[in-house]
Amino acid sequence: MNWTERLKEEFLSGWKPFEVAWVVIFLAAQIIAYVLAPDSPLGMISGIAGILCVVLVSKGKISNYFFGLIFAYTYFYVAWGNNFLGEMNTVLYVYIPSQFIGYFMWKQHMQNDNGGESVIAKALTPKGWAILLASVGVGTFCFVQALKAAGGSSTGLDGLTTIITVAAQLLMILRYREQWLLWIVLNVLSILLWAEQPAMYLMYGAYLLNSLYGYYNWTKLVKAESH
Repeated sequence: MNWTERLKEEFLSGWKPFEVAWVVIFLAAQIIAYVLAPDSPLGMISGIAGILCVVLVSKGKISNYFFGLIFAYTYFYVAWGNNFLGEMNTVLYVYIPSQFIGYFMWKQHMQNDNGGESVIAKALTPKGWAILLASVGVGTFCFVQALKAAGGSSTGLDGLTTIITVAAQLLMILRYREQWLLWIVLNVLSILLWAEQPAMYLMYGAYLLNSLYGYYNWTKLVKAESH
């Protein structure tokens, strides 16, 4: 199979009509939000790349990492302009490295799915849940103290979203379904964090809906793998 056929298979195979409609609606909404309130071109680009990335993740498509890189680089400058130090550090030390690590981790664990490929998903054990919750709690407390010392803005919310992002990104790289529960919490908190920028909170509103679908779809991937 040549590269054009691979691209066609990756981006065009296995799409349901409502998935296509969902992507079109939210991309259009993202552009309209920028036209009505043109606060940041990078914010719009970040929003578009972010939406494409998370939709592809929800479908288990490895191409999500390409759009994830675009999102990470643009989002860094948007966070920088708003003095959200936690978000900036998350991009530098979590989002950008995880795009490369995640790609190679997923590449080894793909399966055929409706004419294309999707990732082989896993589910957390009770022990895994205990480790996850304890890590998020301790990590949030420590990071909030560091943000306060550095003079960041909205340190409590910024610190919590940063630690949740780290945990969710790690679960994503390791192919765990429960990443989506963390993404749901993160997206609700991020809507509050970016309440004054329409393009950004619209992006996170789209993320929230996608996270709900992502959990549903990855639950099916887990069940398929267990059979």
